[in-house]
Amino acid sequence: MDTKSYCYYCDENVSFIIQEKIITENIKGIEFDYVANIAYCKECGEAIYIAELDDENVKRANKKYRQLHDIIQVNEIEEFLNKYNIGQKPLAKLLGWGETTITRYLQGLTPSREYSDRLRELLNDPVKMRELYEKNKGRISDVACKKLELCLNEILEPASFVASDKNASNTLNVSKFFITKIYPEAGEVITHLKLQKMVYYVQSWYLAFFQSPFFHEDCEAWVHGPVFPGLYDIYKDFGNKPITKLTRFNENIFNNDQKFILNMVWQVYGKYDAKYLEKLTHIEYPWKKVRESYKKDERSSEVIVKEDIKDYYTHIKIKHNINSIEDLNKYVSNITILD
Repeated sequence: MDTKSYCYYCDENVSFIIQEKIITENIKGIEFDYVANIAYCKECGEAIYIAELDDENVKRANKKYRQLHDIIQVNEIEEFLNKYNIGQKPLAKLLGWGETTITRYLQGLTPSREYSDRLRELLNDPVKMRELYEKNKGRISDVACKKLELCLNEILEPASFVASDKNASNTLNVSKFFITKIYPEAGEVITHLKLQKMVYYVQSWYLAFFQSPFFHEDCEAWVHGPVFPGLYDIYKDFGNKPITKLTRFNENIFNNDQKFILNMVWQVYGKYDAKYLEKLTHIEYPWKKVRESYKKDERSSEVIVKEDIKDYYTHIKIKHNINSIEDLNKYVSNITILD
């Protein structure tokens, strides 16, 4: 906030002081008192207008009104958006409200009793939120749908989010392990393309270390590297956007050998972006062998056989004496990829 502001009475920019004052306000026919911050001119002592203070006082008045009449608060709406990982506009569209309605509520506009009660109901009852989603999901984008679906599944079906089926060793559970590791607030993201490569390297190095597959699903030699089709169907709606972080997943569904490989792949390959990992798989034998008879951009659903994956990465493991995370990190960091 500026140290000086215009005073109408002095007709010049002046220094001011800010003092608290009890103000009587009337909102929707209801009178109440609240504590406002008022700026006073140091020269003449009259109150002066400062936009930032006025905006803050409007928010204070609305907050007090909401408290008195049990209207949903701004922090509750923020909690709603975070809980369901949904944006302001998609939420408004699901509800059939104007696109800017939620934005205006966050800026301090007081919702009606009807709208307040509806938001509170959905905040506190994920089952009703799912019902709303199923009824109106055609109103929002595919990416917004996928993000909301993941959150609703995480909240309403935690058991299925811990393990996708009785066999913990599958591509979906491996993908969830990685999605719980990211910290979006620190700029870490995993896209679908990167996730596919991470899951591929889990299979590759598990085969090299333990001579048996981590999971039974086969990967195919697609244009942009190895891809697990079943996993593709689950995450395809994200496109090239970051996949939503999971907050609830039980790593103990994996045994110690599996955890070793998962953590190794995360620590070594997790720091690279999707395009780098794509290029890395392109210079390695298993994918190259399958793609030899295909044009650069030609589609293929041909499987990269597990035996080829095992033989190649076992050879790399022995040749470079890779027995730890540090060993693998040194090997990968020394690879040169030419654009």
